[in-house]
Amino acid sequence: MRPRRPGPYPNGVSVHVPPSTTTTEPRGTASARSLVSLLGEQRASIVEHLRRHDEATVAELAELLQISEVAVRRHLAVLAGEDLITSEAVGGARGRPAARYRLTRAAGRLFPHRYDHFATEVLDFLDAHHGRDGLLAFLRWRVDREVDGLRDAVTAEDLHTRLQQLADALSDAGFEASVSEEGESFTLVQDHCAIYDVAKDHPEVCAYEAATFSKVLGGDVQLSRRQTLAGGSAACVCTVRPRRPGGGAGSDTGPRNGEDAATSVPNRSEPQ
Repeated sequence: MRPRRPGPYPNGVSVHVPPSTTTTEPRGTASARSLVSLLGEQRASIVEHLRRHDEATVAELAELLQISEVAVRRHLAVLAGEDLITSEAVGGARGRPAARYRLTRAAGRLFPHRYDHFATEVLDFLDAHHGRDGLLAFLRWRVDREVDGLRDAVTAEDLHTRLQQLADALSDAGFEASVSEEGESFTLVQDHCAIYDVAKDHPEVCAYEAATFSKVLGGDVQLSRRQTLAGGSAACVCTVRPRRPGGGAGSDTGPRNGEDAATSVPNRSEPQ
């Protein structure tokens, strides 16, 4: 199984309509051709038109595509079912209000972004101009921010439920996480990495992500990770087990020497 890099298409949909004879195909850029392969020519044209013009009615889209309004509504129903478009009724001069369609925020994933390239450049700059200490200081700062962002989502007392809450929060952020129980321990698996390109060039990011999970889950657990997508594994895998009484729960600000090792962290109730 090859690691899945951040894809442009949400919700795992793979709809395809065979190309028609219409001449409304999006411009011949690589991204446009990719859009056609994902959605089919006519749906891709609808999405591209909404991206360029913000909104449109069924009648406007039917004129654009040179197809019937019934056919347009079928395409719109598929796109709406995948949370790619939304509609709003707008009152007209006469008759019933006309629905105007626009793209959702989720549809933004269909179009190319270079966020990962920018983030990698920032980390490269920190490493080149401020040394490794500067890079690691940034990652420790990021851990604190991520922990603050996750605390409201991870609140359960029961460890299994706590892990499921963390997995749900990670999935919402694009990391496709799940939890399984194995005897006294649990396995947290991330099948997708939303920052794959960044982590591939800077594996320290993976180590500090594990430290984030440890801090969020609390001082009554021990977490270790040896497998990451960026490192060539099929998934990012963390093993989580209850910390044995008397095992200690000292403070740790993050991995040392670039290792993605088990971490000991303060209890969640303690101020950071």
